Amino acid sequence: MHRLRLFFKWSLVVLSVAGTLLLTGCNKLLDAGSPTNKVTTPQVYTSDSLAQAALIGIYYKIMEGFNVFNGFMSRYPGLSCDELSKTSVLVDDNPFLINTLTIDNNTVGTTWASSYFYIYQCNDAIIGLTGNHSITPALRDQLLGEAYFLRAFSYFYLVNLYGDVPLIATTDYTKNTNTPRTPVNEVYDQMIADLVEAQHLLTNTYAVTPDFPTARVRVNRLAAKALQARIYLYREQWAEADAAASEVIESGVYQLESLQQAFLYNSKEAILQFMPVTAGFNTAEGGYFVPIVPNGKPSITLSDSLLKYLEPDDLRQAWIRTVTVSGKQYRSPYKFKQNTATSPREEYNMVLRLAEQYCIRAEARARLNRLPEAVNDLNTIRKRAGLQDLPTISTQDQVLAAVEQECRIEFFAEWGHRWFDLKRWPARAIDGKKRIDEVMSSLRPDTWKPTAALWPIPGVERIRNPALTPNPGYE
Repeated sequence: MHRLRLFFKWSLVVLSVAGTLLLTGCNKLLDAGSPTNKVTTPQVYTSDSLAQAALIGIYYKIMEGFNVFNGFMSRYPGLSCDELSKTSVLVDDNPFLINTLTIDNNTVGTTWASSYFYIYQCNDAIIGLTGNHSITPALRDQLLGEAYFLRAFSYFYLVNLYGDVPLIATTDYTKNTNTPRTPVNEVYDQMIADLVEAQHLLTNTYAVTPDFPTARVRVNRLAAKALQARIYLYREQWAEADAAASEVIESGVYQLESLQQAFLYNSKEAILQFMPVTAGFNTAEGGYFVPIVPNGKPSITLSDSLLKYLEPDDLRQAWIRTVTVSGKQYRSPYKFKQNTATSPREEYNMVLRLAEQYCIRAEARARLNRLPEAVNDLNTIRKRAGLQDLPTISTQDQVLAAVEQECRIEFFAEWGHRWFDLKRWPARAIDGKKRIDEVMSSLRPDTWKPTAALWPIPGVERIRNPALTPNPGYE
């Protein structure tokens, strides 16, 4: 494992020398997706070792410090909805807690810039590897497939946070500077195309190192299929979502773990994890949600709105930390239990896991009116949580309500699942509205506006790229 961390660091050095990573930070981006210096791709993709270092360097940057794919998506969307609360308000957190974001919010700007930074690196890898005969073919396919996945992965979070975003597929900064926003459906089309290509290039086997053979920290074909299943669900392509999730579930590669084992580095439930590289921490979630002081008061807690839906016998309470401080009880996320680094690292950033595929398939089958099959998938999740099977459910609305219940409890404080689900689900009682308006107008009647479902396009990005238009409500 030590050698793997050294390889990550060496990868970063290679990328720095080649000019493919901006070590001075994302604030140096001139526009959506292009750094200040041109990439000399031919210098990087001339050998197996350099090419592999370049690709692994993207993973390293994703996990370097707390950022969009290392903690942000578990924290800020959760604060934005009925999932998380805080015991002390930080300046940057408060706008999320009351849904009053502005175009100059630092987290909003960093998330945009970092996402396009990763996209730019993926574009560079795709350009450098496509048709490349200097790299061993099997390795070239592996690296190219990973790049396609990571690009689709980055775009998924961009469109679900900001809506229409520029679709950047080049490394030509002169073109990228003036690229307008692309409709969400077209960006989704590109994601699907990228994931299909990734599946053609990758295998079900994980790329590993001899000293850490159980790692699932590199993308494989089934990870691409799992993300594809989620995208099909979000696009309301129910049959396709069912088929994709079924392929992952029935592959035999994964199994639901015990609740205590689910988020550890060697979890058999993991479809994809990102390996920690930052000194002092295992995961950003552990750093965010677990106080350094034993029995200390957490700064972020689970909201009363979420806790009231937790069934008394639900064993997922093992994922909740309960502490009493000065006579007051606090309950906070505890899926990741390590606030500081362990040696060896015990907890990895869980990116995709099997439980989501069961929930995807359950919802897809419910939408297709295959209600008994949908309930069976939900009962699989409930059984792991120590709960009895659901009672007989006879209507689609009842099954979909059960889907919401299981997703709410299974994925709290995890990659923004609740926030994104509320945005795409229709309201239960208000025709033509989304579930998010129904929930949030009740939770925060003084500050909620439907336009808050999207984050603002960062003001600095609109200055850099005059073709960008603002989101409604942020003019």
